Amino acid sequence: MKPMKQCNHAGCRTLVPFNEHYCAKHKQALNKYRYHKRMYDSDESKYQQFYKSSAWRKLSRRFLENNPVCRLCYEQGVIRKANVVDHINEVKDDWSRRLDESNLQPLCYACHNKKTRIAKKKRERKGITGGISNK
Repeated sequence: MKPMKQCNHAGCRTLVPFNEHYCAKHKQALNKYRYHKRMYDSDESKYQQFYKSSAWRKLSRRFLENNPVCRLCYEQGVIRKANVVDHINEVKDDWSRRLDESNLQPLCYACHNKKTRIAKKKRERKGITGGISNK
């Protein structure tokens, strides 16, 4: 039997497995809090709200319909369905080009995750955290 402990939420006495922090009731509340903080109270909020905007959703849907193949896979001779519309110059690096179709490329999940990881590391090395001002 796993050792148990109390839920980390203040005043809650519900027992949870030792390797978990919150009971089911408070885990949902924590997730809701984190989502709200990320969407509205953080440095990320401007970008999160952009990706939920109708302008971006319409543009990305239309772009994928017109460009259904992953560009990076295609360059390597592989035909793979594109799942993501990627910004060549990331929105965090150049906010003004967020809806510019010439700055978009169709990618599969694997290529997009790899490209994003590399761009994030590059940004961290430069010390840029995404605090680019609106132009």
